[in-house]
Amino acid sequence: MNKSIRTLYIALASAFALLVVMLGYWQVVAAGGLDERADNPYKLQKQRLVDRGRIISADKVVLAESVVYREKGKKYYRRYYPQGALASQVVGYATAEKGTTGLEQQYNRYLAGSYGTGAILDRLREETKDGADIRLALDTRVQKTAEALLSGRKGAVVAIQPKTGKVLAMASSPTFDLNQVTRDFASIRKESDAPLLNRATVGLYPPGSTFKVVTITAALASGKWSASSTFDDKGVYVVDGRPIYNSGKAKYGLHNLTDALTFSINTTFAQIGNTLGGRKLGGEMNLFGFGRPTEIDLPSREVATSGRYRNGKLLPNDQPDEDASRIAIGQENLQVTPLQMAMVASAIANGGRMMRPYLVRRVITPDGVVVRQQRPEEVDSVSSAYIASEVGRMMQSVVSEGTGTRAGLAGLSIAGKTGTAETGDPERNQAWFIGYAPADDPEVAVAVVIEDTSGTGGTEAAPVAGEVMRTALSVGPVPGEPIS
Repeated sequence: MNKSIRTLYIALASAFALLVVMLGYWQVVAAGGLDERADNPYKLQKQRLVDRGRIISADKVVLAESVVYREKGKKYYRRYYPQGALASQVVGYATAEKGTTGLEQQYNRYLAGSYGTGAILDRLREETKDGADIRLALDTRVQKTAEALLSGRKGAVVAIQPKTGKVLAMASSPTFDLNQVTRDFASIRKESDAPLLNRATVGLYPPGSTFKVVTITAALASGKWSASSTFDDKGVYVVDGRPIYNSGKAKYGLHNLTDALTFSINTTFAQIGNTLGGRKLGGEMNLFGFGRPTEIDLPSREVATSGRYRNGKLLPNDQPDEDASRIAIGQENLQVTPLQMAMVASAIANGGRMMRPYLVRRVITPDGVVVRQQRPEEVDSVSSAYIASEVGRMMQSVVSEGTGTRAGLAGLSIAGKTGTAETGDPERNQAWFIGYAPADDPEVAVAVVIEDTSGTGGTEAAPVAGEVMRTALSVGPVPGEPIS
């Protein structure tokens, strides 16, 4: 073999060796990463070949499934959402072109099934497997009620089972039709009301007076006050030269702590906050989960952290230089999600025990094997059972004779708290209600926020909460599954 031929042979052999190495890299090492890319043409082909698992509600309504279609005589699957826009932000979408969101993304490893793993070597030893079904805690009857009551408005509703953490409903308005994502994604994304946004989990709002539930829990835990402690309201409370007024600049005179919550007396709660200070109030916020990501089975980027913000940056809860008097009444720099406030109500309803919220009860393979089962899990104790019962009793007074009467249900005791966060524009209040029912043996806790309204929490959010709780109580627990 002459020198030139030998040189050519060595070059070709080296090139072939490099090709083998690179092929091995792409097929074995990088296959997983490539498979996750939305622009990977193989991924598109794979999705068409595998029967992706269904997403099924607690009341056995199919929210997502794969349907068969034929192209050039071959059988393929495409994603279809039988309920269209129902729970659209929660269910999410799964498309090769636009990627995945919501539960479609969070549980993709179960739903997607397999056609190999994207690697040739794996496909030689693994047959195509259909995706597993996921069964939800969410009940479409409760969800439909919540979405109907939000229709035409911007806002959110969250309903949780206090004893377990099951999310019975998570509504965000406006919604969008999941079946239109591939075709109309650009126009949906450009809508000014942001229908793609799950307001229940990433919407950050000032909580207004609903935060007084946290403040009153801290007050009782401090031992400085009881439900019968008395205050003398002059209609204004001044801190560092800044006055705090009651709604409508009302004056209540002598009253006790129960009255203060019932009629949402700002001056009393501002006084309590100022006495407690930022550190003690911040400590109670820590227990309720403020300042840390809410652990729920949705993609982390779709869940915001509730807490104190400055210039878009999350602050520690216990900074002493913050105005605790205004934080105590849900003002200053507080920003919270509806999910977080539903958890506040749920923890009080559950005797001070906060349960981890979850959307998916179980994952079941096509052959009926349960590969994942969610169990109730306590994440924190926000107070003693006694303090929780005292707070709950005062919250009942809010609904029976105070600012939350429009959340009342005939024949049932309801506990709740209203809130109206003002923005400076009287036509753009953020109206809130949090609460639970029945007050003596809670089965559902709710949070409702209505954006940009001229009304109040008592006139706008409370009636929505009442109807959502009515529906949740009427449908009862999932058949065969006790609520505790």
